[in-house]
Amino acid sequence: MVQQKIRAGIIGGSMNNKWASQTHIPALLKHPSLDITAIGTSRMESARKSAKGVGASLAFDDAKKLAASKEVDMVVVSVKVPHHNEAVMAAIQEGKHIFCEWPLGANTAEAAEMAKAAELAGIHHTVGLQARQDFEVQTMKKLVEDGTIGEIVSCHMQVATSGKGGRTDQDTAYLLNRASGANLLTINGGHSLDALQYIVGEFRELSAVTASRYNEAIIQETGEIIAKDTADQILIHGLLEKGTPVSVHIQGGVNSKFELEIQGKKGSLRLSQNPSLGHVQFGNLTLEKLVYDQGSHQSYIPNDFFEPIRIAAEPDGCLDFPKEGVTLNVAKAHHVFAEDILTTTRLAPDFNHALKLHQLLDRIEESAATGKKIVW
Repeated sequence: MVQQKIRAGIIGGSMNNKWASQTHIPALLKHPSLDITAIGTSRMESARKSAKGVGASLAFDDAKKLAASKEVDMVVVSVKVPHHNEAVMAAIQEGKHIFCEWPLGANTAEAAEMAKAAELAGIHHTVGLQARQDFEVQTMKKLVEDGTIGEIVSCHMQVATSGKGGRTDQDTAYLLNRASGANLLTINGGHSLDALQYIVGEFRELSAVTASRYNEAIIQETGEIIAKDTADQILIHGLLEKGTPVSVHIQGGVNSKFELEIQGKKGSLRLSQNPSLGHVQFGNLTLEKLVYDQGSHQSYIPNDFFEPIRIAAEPDGCLDFPKEGVTLNVAKAHHVFAEDILTTTRLAPDFNHALKLHQLLDRIEESAATGKKIVW
């Protein structure tokens, strides 16, 4: 289907869509092997305006018509999670490659349906778990794997955001409705847990506790009070595949923070975000290391002994990646996926990977609901 240029259509590509306009659109515009040929939104007026703004020749107010266009090779799905399934299945039916935002589906059943259909269609498919494209995340993974801090003893991750608590706005109020599939656990938790597993390895067992300290929220623009049925406190304890103990605390409605600390027998690594929005995938990360004196395992070494690891941002030769962290990581994700399509590799995290992450989130909820440890 594709030779030199991959022709991309963006479902949810309105310039009013803050995520698409700040990430996918600038990433695609700068990539030498990607062209934006179609924009799809819910209204034809905005579709035409946005298409003109990015130099796309086609505009659609129907996802199925965009997917069916002969001028589109790849579909980018950047709409709210409840609409992912319809848009993805339309693209699969037309045999188009797909880059879908995370979460893949509003629930695991939808994710399973999309993963199976995509495999049967023989297309390339990826999910937007772009934290693993961050330079600091990749470097942390390499340092763990090369034994810089020795055998891993434990790891602890904190993920916190001021959102998804007792206050919201009109655009994000749906994140407080569990049925939408987009909430603190699936979004902040999903991206962070994927990064954790990418660096240290996958869970093999866990116990979890969830709680809602805010059962309603105020919409800032109107003062309206709405019901909230999503957890804003999520605590996870478990073991990773090599027996490494891990603890994770994810919370909403508090001061924002992201920090992952990995303790080894020879030292420690710490990944943090300051200032933080509680989204590791947004970038702006700092990586630090502490290497113990030979023969020392002192747990009381003060934090001042952590030394920043300077990372030169020199991605893939001549590619002109955007400099901002949130756009940069999405741009790198598009680069990896474009290479997959052009060279028939399978390096990008795909729908099957997304399904496994959905299943992990289900196990967290199952443990919290039953009070039982889940082992698999």
